Amino acid sequence: MKNLQPYEPPDADAIAGAQNEESNLKLLLAQRRLYSRAKTWTTVRGVGVGVIAVAAPLIAAFWEPLAVWAATVAAGWYILNRVVFRRLERRDATRGASAQELFDTAVFGMPTIAVREPRLLPEDVARVVGRGYPRRRQAFADEELRNWYPIRTNVPGRVAIAIAQRGNLAYTRRLLQRHATLWLWLLCGWAVTAIVIALCFEFSLAMFLLAVALPVMPPLVDAWEEYSQIRVAGREREALANEIEDAIKADTASPIAPQQLLTWQGQLFALRRDSPLVPDWLYWLLRDRAEAEMSDAAETIDETLTRQKEGM
Repeated sequence: MKNLQPYEPPDADAIAGAQNEESNLKLLLAQRRLYSRAKTWTTVRGVGVGVIAVAAPLIAAFWEPLAVWAATVAAGWYILNRVVFRRLERRDATRGASAQELFDTAVFGMPTIAVREPRLLPEDVARVVGRGYPRRRQAFADEELRNWYPIRTNVPGRVAIAIAQRGNLAYTRRLLQRHATLWLWLLCGWAVTAIVIALCFEFSLAMFLLAVALPVMPPLVDAWEEYSQIRVAGREREALANEIEDAIKADTASPIAPQQLLTWQGQLFALRRDSPLVPDWLYWLLRDRAEAEMSDAAETIDETLTRQKEGM
C-alpha cells in the first residue's frame, strides 16, 4: 500500500518553525481562498433558496396571481442548487482540502503519497495566492495564518503532530455543529411563520402547496440533510479525536507509531474533503472562541503528559 513507506516525524521545534515558512503560509492562503470560493457557491445556494422561501408566502398573501411564478422559480432554483451550485461548491472545497493537505504534509514532514493524492499543482497555488511578497505578507496577517497549530515544543514530534491533528478535528466539529444548528433553527422557525401566514390569509389547499410547501420544503430538506451529514461527520470526528487523544495519553508507555500518524492524516483529509462548509461570516464570528478552546485543550493534554512523566 502507498502509506507503508518509511516516515520519521520531525521534532516539535521544526514543526513550529515550518508552519510559519512562507512556502507553507502560501498553501494556507490558497486553502483559505479556495474555501472562500466554495463558500461563495454555498452562499448563492442558501441566499437564493432562502429568499424564495421567505418571499413566496408573502407574495401569495399580497399578490396572489404571482404565486404560481414564485413556485416555478422555487422549483427551478432547487434544481440549479442540486445540479450546478453544489457541484461547483464541492469542486472548490476539494481543492481547498488539497491545499490544507499539502500544508500539513509539508509541516509534519509527511510524504504526500501517504495520503490521498492532492489535486492541486504548484501552478494552481501560485495562481490562487497571486504574486508579490508584500501583498502576500499582508494577506498572511489579515487571515491570521501564522502559528496555525498550537504546537507544544516540549513534547516529541509525534505527540506534537497528534495534538495538532486532534485539535483540528475538535475545532472543525464545533464550528460545523454550531452552523448546522443555527441554519436548522432559522428554517424551522420560518416554516412555522409561513404556515401562520397561510392560516391568517386563509390560503386554499392549492395556494398553500404553491406558496408555502413548494418554496419552503426544499430549503428545509436541504437544511435537514446538511444537519444529518454534519452529525455523522461530527461523530466520525469525535471518534477519531478520542482515538488520537487516547494514543497521546498512552504515548509514554506505548509511543505513537509514525504509520499511525499517516493513517490519521488520511482520515482527516477525507473528512475535510467531504464535510459541509461553514460560511465565512460565521467562521470569523466563532474563530477566536474555537481557537481558544483548541489551545486550552492542547494545554490540558500537555499538562496531563507532564504529570505522567513526573509520576514515572
